[in-house]
Formats: sequence, C-alpha cells, structure tokens
Amino acid sequence: MKFVKTITCLALLPSSMAFAGSQYFEARTDAMGGTGVASANRESAAYINPALLGLNARKTNDYVLLLPVLGADGADKDDMVDKIDTLQDSYDALDNAISAGNATDIERYRDDLISDLQGLQGNTAYVSAGVGFSLALPTKRIPMAIFYKTYLDAVGVADIAQTDIDLLTAIDPLNPPTLNDLDSAGIIAAGATSDLGVALSMPLSIVNMPVTIGVTPKLQRIDSFFYAVSANNFEASDFDDDKYRNDETEFNIDLGVAMQPMEGMTIGLSGRNLISKEVKSQPIADRVVNYHVDPMVTAGIAYDWDDFTVTTDIDLTKYERFDEVEGTQYWRLGGEMRATDWMSLRVGMRHDLEDTTADIYSLGAGFSIGRTFKLDITGMFGDEDAYGGVIQTSYHF
Repeated sequence: MKFVKTITCLALLPSSMAFAGSQYFEARTDAMGGTGVASANRESAAYINPALLGLNARKTNDYVLLLPVLGADGADKDDMVDKIDTLQDSYDALDNAISAGNATDIERYRDDLISDLQGLQGNTAYVSAGVGFSLALPTKRIPMAIFYKTYLDAVGVADIAQTDIDLLTAIDPLNPPTLNDLDSAGIIAAGATSDLGVALSMPLSIVNMPVTIGVTPKLQRIDSFFYAVSANNFEASDFDDDKYRNDETEFNIDLGVAMQPMEGMTIGLSGRNLISKEVKSQPIADRVVNYHVDPMVTAGIAYDWDDFTVTTDIDLTKYERFDEVEGTQYWRLGGEMRATDWMSLRVGMRHDLEDTTADIYSLGAGFSIGRTFKLDITGMFGDEDAYGGVIQTSYHF
C-alpha cells in the first residue's frame, strides 16, 4: 500500500513544530525556560548537571525526595486527531450506505469523506511526555543522587493519497463498488528514553574557588516506534503496541562541571548521553524509523541575589531525534523570584537557534507547605497552539 512507502513525508514537518527542549521534565527548570546547567537545585541536578549536587550540598545536608515529576506538552494546531475521527465516521457511514444500497446516502457520505481527506492534507501533530523521581543523599565527601526518568517524543502525520480522492469521486451511487481500506494513512513516529542511574559529585577547590565535577553512570532503555495504518483504521493509542516497537537497553553516561568564580555566580557545563545510540523501529513493508540518542552538550551561567536568580543556558551541539526531522539547538533564559519564604515565582523562554521549532514561553510557581513538603507547577505555551505543563512534589527531611 502507498502509505508504507511515504514515511519520508515526516521530513515535511513545518518549522513551527515545537518539541520539548530537553530530554526530561522538571517543574522548576521548565518554568525558567529549561535552564538548569548552572541553576538546578538538588532535586533536579541529577537530570541536568550532576556537578551541581556538590555545590548545593554546601547549602544544606537534607535528604530530598522528588516524587513524582509529571510533564507533557504538545500541539495539534490542525485538529488532526479530531479530523481523523470525523473521517472514520464518514468512512463507516459510506460503507453502511453501500451495503444498504442507499444511493442518496452514498452520495452524501462520499462527498463528506472526500472533504475529510482534503481537510487532512498536510496535517501534523506532536506530543512529548515524561515522568521521573530522584533521591538526593546528604553525603559530605561525594554528594550523590539516585534517579529515574522516562521521556517520550511522538510525531503524527496525516499522509493523504490523491488516489483515494480520485476513486471516491468516480463512485456511481447507483452502482457503487465495495469500499476498501484507504491508501491514505495515519503515521506516528516516536521514541522514548528511560534512565536509571546514580549521579555522583566530587567537590574540589582551585585557588579557593569552589569547583565540582559530576559523573552519572546509568542504565538506559531506548524505544523506537513506527505506526502506519490506513486512515480509516487509525487509533493513536495503538502506536506503542509491541508489533510497532523495538527497544534496546545499554549503558550510558553523563558528565558535568560547575564552579563559583565569585559570590553568587555559578558557571556550569554538562554533557548528557555521551555514548551515541540509534534504535531502529520494527519495519513496516521494509520501512523503519531511526530514533537517535546523541550527546547533548550545554553551557550555562546563573547569578543569585538574596531573593532573585537569573540564568541562561545554550546548547553547544545540535540534537536530532529522527532521521526525517531537522535537529534543534536551544538558547534558554529564565529567572526566579523568591517572593516569600513559602512561594517562588518563575518565568522563562527558549529559542531554537536552528529555527526548527517554535519559541516556547513558560510560567511557574513553587510552594513550600510546612518544613518538608514542596509543590511546583509550570505552564508552557508557544506558537501554533503549543501547550504544556509540569507538576511535581518533593519532600525535604
């Protein structure tokens, strides 16, 4: 069928598509535009820059349990999912009308189905989602954290075949043929990474300047998905069925450096997923989708006043998730105001230097409830109806 030969249509995704900018969700860092290489706290340092565990250990020796982190973002500016549902209703109605020999309904639902197909041409959608936890331990010599996170990227494309429109247009309501599956297809390409690791930070001092080095050995599972079926049979929730999934589990490593050259200033550098991986999806008619997990090197700087933090990060490498989709390279900017001893307000933005994705803006807040419990929430929005959110709770004891 035609749709299994047209996965290259993923290369036609518009530049305004907006993927999540990191390979994790964390409410405080996402609220500040995804920054964190120089500004992450103990709850999130294992995700971003393990070296920061050592710097933050100088401020407190509490245990910190981050459980859970829940985040998602996505965009369906074309209402592709709803349009496919409408198409399937028209298809079923036409099939029933043909079976009943009702010429009036055949003509009506044929025209509806043609209109539905035309309305889906060029439609795309995406979603990213993630969960995670971490436990930071107050060890003095080698501050450490145990963590787990899972992150998913998925891109959906409506691939409309002109042959469907031509065949439907030619249907004679008085002598209709049997209705076959459409050549037009719904396609989902997706990838997921799941990390279980231990982040270690080694404090140093160079001419009385605090310096820390971090390393995170981790077990990493990578899943690649390729789901392509006729549009009349498309069900988005089926994309992760085993017959559309391939996975590999291997070792990977993150490294980080952080330093404080002057009071209040932190400079950081992190390299995540330093061992490149590529996982091919299960084939459909000899076609596969390759999902990449490549090194991501990011530099950051943050400055802390008593009640304010400002920070910025920049990716030093370009990151490509799929062969068929252009890569991204982000500049991020954010800030936090500790308005009271129980509430913090945050704002941020990120910009793709490759102009592959839309600019994303974020707002968030953190609340301390009692001495041990914290709640953090974040909202994100951007062009082309891109929206997202993160919520997490943490416990300090």
